[in-house]
Amino acid sequence: MNGRRADATAVTYDPDGREVVVADDTGELLVGPLRAAAEGEDGRGVDGDDAGVRVVDVSLSVEGDGVAIASTVENAGDEPVRAGDVTLAFDTSFGADARVYRHGYQSWSSTGTLPVGERFPAEDPENAPMMNDLAASTDDRVSSYLTGLVERDRRVTVGFLEHDRYCTRFEIDDDDDGVATLRGVCPLEGTRLAPGERLALPPLWVDADREPREALAALADRVGERMDARVPETAPTGWCSWYHYFTDVTEADVRENLAELREWGIPVDVVQIDDGYTEAFGDWRSIADGFEDMSAVADDIATAGYRPGLWLAPFCVESDADLYADHPEWFVTEPTDATGDGPGTPVDGGFRAGSALYGLDTTHPEVLEWLRETVSTVVDEWGFTYLKLDFLFAAALPGERYDAAATRVEAYRRGVEAVSEAAGEDAFLLGCGAPMAPSVGLFDAMRVGPDTDPTWETPGESGSQPGLKNAVRNTLTRNFLHRRWWLNDPDCQLVRDTSDLTAAEREAFAALVAGTGGVNVFSDRLAEIGPAGRRLLERSIPPATGAEVAGLGAKRFPSRVVCDRPGDGAATVALFNWADEPSTVRFDAREYGREDGAGTDRAVWDGLSGAVVDGPVVERELPPHGAAVFAVVTAETGDLLGDVATLTGGSDRASRAALGDGTLAAAVDGEDVTFALDSE
Repeated sequence: MNGRRADATAVTYDPDGREVVVADDTGELLVGPLRAAAEGEDGRGVDGDDAGVRVVDVSLSVEGDGVAIASTVENAGDEPVRAGDVTLAFDTSFGADARVYRHGYQSWSSTGTLPVGERFPAEDPENAPMMNDLAASTDDRVSSYLTGLVERDRRVTVGFLEHDRYCTRFEIDDDDDGVATLRGVCPLEGTRLAPGERLALPPLWVDADREPREALAALADRVGERMDARVPETAPTGWCSWYHYFTDVTEADVRENLAELREWGIPVDVVQIDDGYTEAFGDWRSIADGFEDMSAVADDIATAGYRPGLWLAPFCVESDADLYADHPEWFVTEPTDATGDGPGTPVDGGFRAGSALYGLDTTHPEVLEWLRETVSTVVDEWGFTYLKLDFLFAAALPGERYDAAATRVEAYRRGVEAVSEAAGEDAFLLGCGAPMAPSVGLFDAMRVGPDTDPTWETPGESGSQPGLKNAVRNTLTRNFLHRRWWLNDPDCQLVRDTSDLTAAEREAFAALVAGTGGVNVFSDRLAEIGPAGRRLLERSIPPATGAEVAGLGAKRFPSRVVCDRPGDGAATVALFNWADEPSTVRFDAREYGREDGAGTDRAVWDGLSGAVVDGPVVERELPPHGAAVFAVVTAETGDLLGDVATLTGGSDRASRAALGDGTLAAAVDGEDVTFALDSE
């Protein structure tokens, strides 16, 4: 018997019975004993048979504040075998009051904490290839890569630590009575093992001490370190064409908004052209009628002082694209027929605007060369250095490939690496529609939820479909990935009055984007943004560096986000009402005082109204889907001017701010300035 303890997480392993159990600091069993099983690709050779694939050499080690469980599979037979799924199954003691954190497969997939027995709405079968891990036979009970269980003061968080080869998942056998079994699954996808050959599996990390947000953040740290996460220092800000023009965007539209941006002077970094400039998915260098010269557009953007950005879906091809007709052998396919003549039928990759979508086989040498040539054209010839890469799941679809030995994840990563190589070190890569954990180390930023869309929700649709409500949920529930795996991208703000979003919804999303600190891009025609919308955008830029989302283990939609002002480290708190009815929120400034104890005179600043309000306790009735933002300020110190200028962050322009009787005295750009403050 051997064991490892990290803080209050106790994991023990009995090598004779090959059993692993996980307990908390009281010794109460949370999950276990582990039953490790491996199978051949045909489902035979279950662990314990005299011949076939079996799990051997289970070992434990402390990693960070958790315990890592390492294991190895072996071909114990006399003939080569192809290995299938390896399953590490635990019984659990979590009952009817437990909640399960379920993490989605790709950027758009529903993610959040649900009561046991509850599921996210099922995907429409036509959308399933885009949203689900198709290799998981029980997707409604699946959490991809990591998961967590919590019941009152008991909790367990588990996840695989490496994701550069296998598309791991957890299958959660739960109903209204609790969680019976938790199974960690590592699909080996037919990996060939010679007689006696062994293969190390990705370690499984366990934490039974901290609440879910802290434990998931610690797990994300471990994964980011192992996979060399790319985390730029600052998050981009900018404008995107999609949510006003959609596929009807033209070169003239881009130039109109570019001129408006210059006249306005809002300090953003990027101007990004989205879908609509090309004739079809796959024919990226066949330019649509509304565009004449992509390099001239990029040059105009750069000359105006912005970084040229472009959207493309490099691994996804429409059925009516020339590329599909010209190279039918370039795609991930269903198994070939008995004759083996010709390419197999392409795997279903979903649809777009009535056209079928297929995934490129990114193990095919010709496909990789085509990717490099395409991206080189976009970056080196046209001049776009900010690339939004979308529909990336297509390269990871299950199916047959040119390199039969490559796993789905290996194929996907080869494709992204080819794109990155062609784009060069100075390019900024934003992923979207991507398998999440397998993308770590490949992207600077990653979309973490569905499209925002100019509406709150569309009744009857699944949680992965476009709608601000769905984008909000994933922005909250995947916040712990920000600055651990990449910069999070919550998707675009929409602040124009002509959308179906209410003023409260527009303000709430601005507060969420600014507070959580990810990519901050807006997507309205500038001529349609009124004074209120412009002020909202101005005050959400730049965003905070990051934030903590409270209540991740308790709510599907957490309602409190806390970030620190960069000027003086004091807290800014965003409170939300995600319900469909009005609700009252309460803020107590005494809960967010300065850690150093400096300053006894506290005031509360209202981030949305720009007013100083009576405190220290503020109660506010919020409309449906509304928000309130409060900052704790002191008379002695603080970058208060920065908070007046922005929703949540400090200002590089302001220093020596001091709050007086109805006034704010500060140094701005080196000059002394006094401001009158409105008060409620």
